[in-house]
Amino acid sequence: MDHRTDETIKKIDHIFNPRSVAYVGASGNPGKWGYITLSNLIAAGFGGPIYPINPKANEILGRKVYRSVEALPEVPDLAVIVVPPPSVVPAVRACGEKGIRAGIVITAGFAELGERSGGLQQELADAAREGGMVLVGPNCNGAMNPRAKVHIQFPPFLAPPGPIAVVSQSGNVVDSLARQIMLRGFGCSKCVSTGNEAVLHTEDYLRYLAQDPDTKVILSYIEGFKDGRRFLEVAGEVSRKKPIVMLKVGKTRAGARAAMSHTASIAGADSVFEAACRQAGVIRAEGLDDLLDIGLAFLRQPLPKGRRVGVVTSGGGWGVLAADASNERGFDVIPLPDEVLKELDGFLPAWWNRGNPVDLVAGSMGEPIFKCVDALLRSESVDAAMVMGIMTALAGKRHPTASDKDGRTRWGAELTQGVVDVMERFNGMAEQYEKPVIVATEHMFADAILESRIVHALGQSNSVCYSMPHRAVAVLDALTRYGKYVGRMGVA
Repeated sequence: MDHRTDETIKKIDHIFNPRSVAYVGASGNPGKWGYITLSNLIAAGFGGPIYPINPKANEILGRKVYRSVEALPEVPDLAVIVVPPPSVVPAVRACGEKGIRAGIVITAGFAELGERSGGLQQELADAAREGGMVLVGPNCNGAMNPRAKVHIQFPPFLAPPGPIAVVSQSGNVVDSLARQIMLRGFGCSKCVSTGNEAVLHTEDYLRYLAQDPDTKVILSYIEGFKDGRRFLEVAGEVSRKKPIVMLKVGKTRAGARAAMSHTASIAGADSVFEAACRQAGVIRAEGLDDLLDIGLAFLRQPLPKGRRVGVVTSGGGWGVLAADASNERGFDVIPLPDEVLKELDGFLPAWWNRGNPVDLVAGSMGEPIFKCVDALLRSESVDAAMVMGIMTALAGKRHPTASDKDGRTRWGAELTQGVVDVMERFNGMAEQYEKPVIVATEHMFADAILESRIVHALGQSNSVCYSMPHRAVAVLDALTRYGKYVGRMGVA
């Protein structure tokens, strides 16, 4: 890493780990960004000094207000800039002269508006570089580091700390992903809305996160690149250390036009981006749900060494769906070896289907599902196992009547813990045999509220179940592709 890159990373760290924050354009109006993002930072419990700057106010949200950047009693690590577009460049110049080395420009009205404001964005970039600053944005909605209680953001929810980073050119996609991560019981390491990327680009954040010990997997939403060659170089470097799962939009003409007007991004040829991802080891997602599904899998599942899969299903239909989806993605749903068939014959009913998928619909409840998965994982002919439905593993948990409210409450808690315990066993098998066990299941008998509790409880134990067979197969495909990349690159 060269000296310039090292200095940039140090400055980016001021964005996520500032000791003090200046708010240029802080407002006492609850409807303005200068109020909303400031109040969220305060509500999050940020422990360092916060300096609101507004020439027309004395106090905002209980904090002393300063008339200008020059009047601040110290040099803050980070400046958040929320002033009208014509005032942004002077504000950045003042910050640079003060010695502030990192800023977040939330203000919109730059290159996303086209030629009439593209020159203003170039002025902004020039002012930042002259002052030795790195900038997030403009046209962004902030950044967060929950572990450091840094929540410079628009929505009022505060995601907990965790292992998932989000780098997104769209602010509302950051918010959506952070919220979904939180609802699933997981947490975020670092999140940033990169906006128009006048100074810092997606690649800069990727390089920073590659060295971040709190980040295990990086999720990214991209509308276009300023420098495709640099992206390819940096993404390939980072992918050798930790997985990048990326969603790129702008495949269609309509999407490309929307990207240009949103963050001034040139979408580029989709086929070129696909080839770049394969070369750099970036796992491409097909949508936001796919992005999150894949990212969560990397937190705990081993990487498969091949594409031979064994499937255990609690219902015939889901097994067929899993087999179809597996074949469509290039997996081999292998005929089970004789030794595996013989072992399964020893504890399954005489009428079991003797095939792959292994169908438990005939009434094998409780332990047989674990014994089936164990037998598959021990086989040298199987690289990964998939489980379709886990209700057979929860034998003995009787469903109370609708009128028994207390019973239903107790039963809901028991069911939730039962699902968590089942997944712990499957995850333990995956770790023992160093082969992934991907689970898709419906939580039978659970209403929407109970199901959300189950999903959250699973995340709290670092586990995840997928909602449908094809989503489980998509996740396994992503793990396999990344495993091939890091194996080819010689990464342990």
